[in-house]
Amino acid sequence: MAWRPAGINKSSNKSHVSRHTKSSSLSSSSSSSSSSCSPTLQILAFETAKCMVRLVALYKSLSDDEFHRLRNGIMKSPGVVTLNSDDETYLLSLACEEMLENLDQAAAIVSRLGKKCIDVELNKFDIAYHNMKQGIIDARTLDFNTEHVVKTIDQMEKYACSTSVLYASLVGVDEMEISKRKKWRRNSGSKIDYFNEEISSRRKQVIHFRKISLWNQTFDKVVALMAQIVAVIFVRICTVFEPFVSSLPCITAKNRNFNRLHYNSNPKSPKGVTFRLSSITKIDKFITKIRYMDVNTEKNQMLVQSAPENTVGAAGLALRYANVIIMAEAYFYSSKMITNDAREYMFEMLPMNLKQMLRGKLKSHWHKDAEAREGQQGVAEGWKAALEEIFEWLAPVAHDTLQWQQERNLEQRNLDAKPTVLLLQTLHFSDLERTEAAIVEILVGLSCIYRYENRGKRGGIC
Repeated sequence: MAWRPAGINKSSNKSHVSRHTKSSSLSSSSSSSSSSCSPTLQILAFETAKCMVRLVALYKSLSDDEFHRLRNGIMKSPGVVTLNSDDETYLLSLACEEMLENLDQAAAIVSRLGKKCIDVELNKFDIAYHNMKQGIIDARTLDFNTEHVVKTIDQMEKYACSTSVLYASLVGVDEMEISKRKKWRRNSGSKIDYFNEEISSRRKQVIHFRKISLWNQTFDKVVALMAQIVAVIFVRICTVFEPFVSSLPCITAKNRNFNRLHYNSNPKSPKGVTFRLSSITKIDKFITKIRYMDVNTEKNQMLVQSAPENTVGAAGLALRYANVIIMAEAYFYSSKMITNDAREYMFEMLPMNLKQMLRGKLKSHWHKDAEAREGQQGVAEGWKAALEEIFEWLAPVAHDTLQWQQERNLEQRNLDAKPTVLLLQTLHFSDLERTEAAIVEILVGLSCIYRYENRGKRGGIC
């Protein structure tokens, strides 16, 4: 099921969800007495579910298997090595920065939700998170793979899933009501009863999913769950990346007996809240420890803008070049001819310098063909072999570039919180000159193949 709630804006909230808030009293009346003490998320359930999905995906990306795949698979893939870098420390620092940026974004949402909590400690999650990043943290209770943490992750996934179904149910009711009004205007009285029954049935589904989803959960309970996972993820990032990223606080196995911090915690916690921030860090004031370099949110948000000048990302061409490569790959493996419109579209996607470079190379090849017209089929076969080798390492980077963009288009976020593509896998940090040379090569090769095999009246891209 596609994850759609991220696309909700103020207007769509009103059209799909807010119109049903009156009926929410049916599902929340039984908990009204408790909600006066600890309010429930209600409409904020959808944003919270997106945050949970982000945290779960980040947690999974830091498993032993995934970190091994990052170091020994992704970072050593031919495309990354050829276009981006073969420097392990540099690539790991990029991965670490991106994960911290994702964690910062999730922590900002948790902090905002925490301000609505009754629990005083959860109210101060922003202070706690700041101090964690200064190294003020006791990691002994934050092991990555404990049974409790795994259960918390499972619970968050279930909440996110049921909240997604709730949203789909609300949209379904809305669509049925629109269809009913249209039928009513057309005097289709015979079908009105059907719509009334269907709408009534779907409203019962909405009531059910409100009860079991984040809609009916308290801020205190949900923020406590997410705050704990934020802390676990931060400790894990520091543990696995600290040998390669000097700016991280040193939280390693030998150092886990960091002076335990004891602070008075509120013994009257809201029901369901068992995690205490004061047991792992200081929450009464912001602390800045000079011996640690603070990896702050502002710095991490600059990761996309930090690409060196000689990279595809700095030129703002990553997505465009990815589309060109993928289109060329599709035509290469297809037996169909390239239409004039498709040829023109692909050519117009190229910047002026690449158009000139491509024209120059093609003229050189056509000139050679005029001098030697024999053996053209053999030339085509040679180009096929050459392009197949290039696509083997170039195409995965292009596909990862598109996937990275799609994963960050919140409307397209999938509820299956799998580890996401990292920026280091994409064309963003690719060397501009090498990337453009590879693109020209595949377009020249594709043009020669089309020309020599007579797939169309005109061969080539331009």
